[in-house]
Amino acid sequence: MTVSDERLAAYADGELNEFEAAQVRRAIGADPALADQLAALEGLKAALAAHYDPILAQPVPAALSDPIEQAAKVTNLSAAREARQRWFSKPVVRYAALPALAASLLIVVFVGRGGESDTAGYAAPQLAAALDGALSGETGRDGTKLLLSFRDSAGSACRAYAGKTGAGIACHGDKGWKLVKTGTAGTRSGSEFQQAGSSAADIMTAAQDMAANGAMEPGEEAAARKGGWAPQK
Repeated sequence: MTVSDERLAAYADGELNEFEAAQVRRAIGADPALADQLAALEGLKAALAAHYDPILAQPVPAALSDPIEQAAKVTNLSAAREARQRWFSKPVVRYAALPALAASLLIVVFVGRGGESDTAGYAAPQLAAALDGALSGETGRDGTKLLLSFRDSAGSACRAYAGKTGAGIACHGDKGWKLVKTGTAGTRSGSEFQQAGSSAADIMTAAQDMAANGAMEPGEEAAARKGGWAPQK
């Protein structure tokens, strides 16, 4: 039995029913490489939980929450936080984000090159090619990892990505992929390499805020690619 990365991630998160879980367990028992992959996934999950759970548990400062509550713009901050966690826990979002968040925690990056966009604010050719052709979870020829796809409130197709020089969100339009949010991959001081920052996590949060109906499912994303990422009316 072949176990996909998405199915293995769902097994690690306890999202499979007993029949499906038993199938995966048998496959793991027969494949040492798959068992190693599961161990690495569980280790990553634990590292991410240790890093981000305390942040999610922090209360919103009163200086920020009081004016919002008084203006009746947010009626239940706990519900908003839970909704954010539910959106991020969707399998397509979780699986796409893990590599980028792992890089944020574990990978040392060398940064000394320019950005990935031209001066007009649109994706450069190599980045545009990755945005055009790679599906979520795949990596373009330039090393750009596509995290997820979604549509904004105007119906435009938008994609979150993480590359060697940073992460960002680009939305497709008449002139190509317009960069609507970008973040750096890290910093370097002299000869000292610094660990990558939280840019990828910030991009995922921004994607959630921009998405009109959450992340695209695999079939929807494939159809959008086939249609040239045309806007949805």
